[in-house]
Amino acid sequence: MARKLIDLTDERYGRLIVLKEAERKGYTRRWLCKCDCGEERIISQAQLRSGKTTSCGCYNRERSSQANIVDLVGERFGRLVVLEDTHERFQNKVVWLCQCDCGSDPIKVPSTYLTTGDTTSCGCLRRENGSKLQDYNEKNLRTDGVFTPLLKSKLRSDNSTGVKGVAINKKNGKYRAYLRIKGKQYYLKEHFTLEQAEAARRVGEEKLHRPYLEVPDEDN
Repeated sequence: MARKLIDLTDERYGRLIVLKEAERKGYTRRWLCKCDCGEERIISQAQLRSGKTTSCGCYNRERSSQANIVDLVGERFGRLVVLEDTHERFQNKVVWLCQCDCGSDPIKVPSTYLTTGDTTSCGCLRRENGSKLQDYNEKNLRTDGVFTPLLKSKLRSDNSTGVKGVAINKKNGKYRAYLRIKGKQYYLKEHFTLEQAEAARRVGEEKLHRPYLEVPDEDN
């Protein structure tokens, strides 16, 4: 008389629920199981019944993650102070509950966002900086579209002459003076010496830049 085969359907083994028997591998009986985390895996009958396999692998990953958790409670990151571990995870990283200095409701932040400096406030810092930038732009943007800080910008790092607004024409070796305003670039002729080109640049600045730089601030 043939021995009745064991049916493991609907049986629970740790985090695993057996859904149905899967295709055998040789003489090994295998079962399709669903883990509490939602993953489905095919696991041998022997591994299930012996207790060697009790999850899809998520349990071991969680234990490993827990072992490597650095406790951030009480640590400060910018305006944020870490209050507690929420026991939530984002991409296998701890999500911490943090309090911002501005007094707003605590927010949840993944550890990587804190330690890399990506998140340093509840969002108030970004709003404040945005407001400051808007005020700065409004203060320095003239009605005809000229942004005065650009007129006062420093020498570019890729400038090869050491003089702002002067470049070398590689074809003939002459020094070319230029300046830009209202999105248009003006060339102030080419000169044999750097001193001549620098002088031409200064004349151009007095003519095209100075009128905007002498406009008094509205607050004064």
